[in-house]
Amino acid sequence: MSPRLPRVLQVFALLFSPQWLRRWQPPCRSPSPDAPPEKASPPGRFYERIFSLRVTLWYLIFQRLNFDHTLAAVVVDLRSGGANRLGRAGGKLSERVLSPSTSAYSQARQRLPLALLTMALAHLRQGLLQWVGGAPAPRKKPGPDQRSRQLLDGSTLAVLRTPELAAAYPPARNQRGASDWCLMRIVVGFCARSGAVLSAVEGAVEQSEQTLAWALMDTAAAFTIWIGDRNFGIWSIVAKAVSCGQDVLVRLTGERAAKLCQGRPLRSGEERWVQWRPSCRDKLPPGTERKWVGGRLLYLRLRLGPKTWIDLWLFTTLDAQDYPLDLLVKWYGQRWQAELHFRSVKTQMSMAELNVGTPAMARKEFYTGLLAYSLVRAVMWQAGERLEAKIKTLSFSQARRVLLERLRQWGRAARPNTAWSRALLAEVAQHTLPQRSKNRPGEIRRVRRRRLKFPPFRGSRAAARARDLTLKS
Repeated sequence: MSPRLPRVLQVFALLFSPQWLRRWQPPCRSPSPDAPPEKASPPGRFYERIFSLRVTLWYLIFQRLNFDHTLAAVVVDLRSGGANRLGRAGGKLSERVLSPSTSAYSQARQRLPLALLTMALAHLRQGLLQWVGGAPAPRKKPGPDQRSRQLLDGSTLAVLRTPELAAAYPPARNQRGASDWCLMRIVVGFCARSGAVLSAVEGAVEQSEQTLAWALMDTAAAFTIWIGDRNFGIWSIVAKAVSCGQDVLVRLTGERAAKLCQGRPLRSGEERWVQWRPSCRDKLPPGTERKWVGGRLLYLRLRLGPKTWIDLWLFTTLDAQDYPLDLLVKWYGQRWQAELHFRSVKTQMSMAELNVGTPAMARKEFYTGLLAYSLVRAVMWQAGERLEAKIKTLSFSQARRVLLERLRQWGRAARPNTAWSRALLAEVAQHTLPQRSKNRPGEIRRVRRRRLKFPPFRGSRAAARARDLTLKS
């Protein structure tokens, strides 16, 4: 790998190196004793097909970065030479594709191991933490600037309803019955400095976001700082982080903060060391004990407008000497970036609705989308974006477009050099977001009722057909 490439592309190229992918190759088929010699598979040739692991991983990421997410768009790009650089030496991969059918790529997506995608995301995370700061240092306790800070937040993704998906991800239900969409609950930890995904987990909608967050804490490195809103400001999250050697900075509800105050209210800008004892309704995370957890309770009354005030209650396990109140308030102010990151994941990467038919493919699409999103964020970081310092806020959509075009050149056997790398980062750095002359007015969080010709569809399709047959009869 050429050292002249940007560091993020060095890691990206390493993901497609034969050395890294060789561990995922299935064992060669041993010939049957009764099979003739010409029918036996030659050693090391079992997985050498058009859509090898290398090409399949490339096109899974390309499919998420591309504005056309269909399988047909992948086959068109392959036939035009979009992955010739990833084929075997001595021949172009595009010359071996004889059919425009998408069945071969569809089967290759199903063969791809899910563990390969999760390891690829972890590999990119380790490289990114070394660049932005926050790489784990298990031997000694790092300083505030050397610790990894993750913005913890959760959401849901919709999946088309099939019998297999309904069993793994049950659809949402209300008083009118089950929905036509299955829901996948996800919890993601975003890097506070770059916005890339550092950790992610998925599960059924019956699982709470707090329970899924326990799994993230089990896999995260020691000394990680978790920043979450009131949804994660509960005892079980704090206790689980402490048991894993990590710290939290979470917001509390007014009722929960009042119980911790024990009848002694705080003034704005004041803090107090408290013992957070679990209640009978608090769940016990695995590997923890039902006992009190010590930390600092902070209170601020902030002014948002001429007549608008907000009460901000924060709880943290960080010490007051290295982490003063002003620093913690600044860090929690970055938590809203997680909502913006989810917007980019769902809209720009088109992951709000996953068009898959099996739970395995739903998980692969989920991790592939996060891998492609993190790659864009890593390029934006090297182009000069610093989210925590608000320096040169770049356009995510334009950075995605530029990266997609450069990777297309790379896939067509272009040899990246210093000029190629500088042109990539320079073009991404030019697409900055405009500075607004005045603040935008706040919008109410309501759904506009659509005036359609037909009434809204509710309930299942089977019930709708039954009602239609009843009316016709």
